[in-house]
Amino acid sequence: MRRILFVDDDPKEIKGLRKMLRSMRYEWEMEFAVSGGEALNFMAKSPFDVVVSDMHVPKTNGVELLDAVMERYPETVRIIHSGHSDKEMLLRSVRSAHQFLMKPSSAETVKYTIERACKLQDLLRSETLRKIVAGIKNLPSLPALYSLIVAEMSSKDVSLEKVGNIISQDVSMSAKILQLVNSPFFGLPQEITDPQQAAVYLGIDTLKSLVLSIHVFSSFAEDAELHGFSLAEMCRHSLMVGKLAGDIARAETDDEEVAEEALIAGILHDIGKLILLKIPRLYNQVLDFIERTGCDLVEAEYTVMKTSHAELGAYMLGLWGISDNIVEPVAYHHNPSKLLENMFIMSNESFGKGLGKMKSKDGKLKSRSVKKDSTGFTALTAVHIANALTVQMNCSSDTTFSPYVDMLYLRTLNLTDKLPEWVKYYNKAMQKETSRYV
Repeated sequence: MRRILFVDDDPKEIKGLRKMLRSMRYEWEMEFAVSGGEALNFMAKSPFDVVVSDMHVPKTNGVELLDAVMERYPETVRIIHSGHSDKEMLLRSVRSAHQFLMKPSSAETVKYTIERACKLQDLLRSETLRKIVAGIKNLPSLPALYSLIVAEMSSKDVSLEKVGNIISQDVSMSAKILQLVNSPFFGLPQEITDPQQAAVYLGIDTLKSLVLSIHVFSSFAEDAELHGFSLAEMCRHSLMVGKLAGDIARAETDDEEVAEEALIAGILHDIGKLILLKIPRLYNQVLDFIERTGCDLVEAEYTVMKTSHAELGAYMLGLWGISDNIVEPVAYHHNPSKLLENMFIMSNESFGKGLGKMKSKDGKLKSRSVKKDSTGFTALTAVHIANALTVQMNCSSDTTFSPYVDMLYLRTLNLTDKLPEWVKYYNKAMQKETSRYV
């Protein structure tokens, strides 16, 4: 049974939550605290899966409470539940809160947000790794891009266009901005998947606060270079995969949403590698295994960690409230057949191990179609192919060219005959990339 802790000093709010969530009493063990101190006392006695806190609670405000929870109980999912008047405090909570709910929230929204956060644990079985991922405040950015955005935000005439362009070139910045702009707090009518568009929605004042005061971005840790990790190369690869995935999606479907999801999922698909840098002991073990056996990175990760950077990244993005349409391509971009296996095993109601709903254009939650996602072209298809081709390099039109392509998945979707066409898109993209440096 899931353990959920709600923190709010308003008796009416507590009463409303109890009534609204009464139907969950057989699935959740719920506790209600009226102050930060009482909440921490509850947590000291027994662990909780999720804590949902208002911004304004006595003695310890919501930000300070979640900071303390992150420090003492990093595995706990942390959600802010507050109102429009708390914008300044909300920004301060960006480093410690995983998600944000806007008051008043419907019962469906509260249930879905909490249940989805809990079921994400199926993506990452290791409690140790879940603690590490849930405790992450920020991820490193390229030093050059970090310096550029700080300089731009410090200038007198800040250009939103320049800021958006800088953010869109960096994996970590893109993920963090999308986490914030898509929270219910901003009440946007539809999900934003373009980091440049997200920058426009957030505006100069909010971005300045995030960059200069709250320091939501950080520069790249220099010692990572000692492990042979090149953030510049990773960013180049990620942007290439995103661009190629978007091109392939636009060629295969008229649905612009799918193309946009393929683009951003492609950019974020390897974000789990940055999480690995936060675990140098495991990262070194993975590198040692590769050196001893000559296997590829993914095989080494599964051998050493029983998971891979794909699941690490997807778990973090899911905790941050990023859409399932982005999380799933990140989680399964190496082996999309695994998603099909899950879909056939699970019922429609619990599709994708609980990741079964998504936001529609009107901002409401809607159920997803298992049949459509298991037999049609999706963002996952585009990201998987784009990554496989980019990793393989020097592709020909021969459909047997790449060991990285999940042929079982393509056969299931009846898409194997599309490979030669997709290779052409890859070669065209590579020509453009090469010409930039000539």
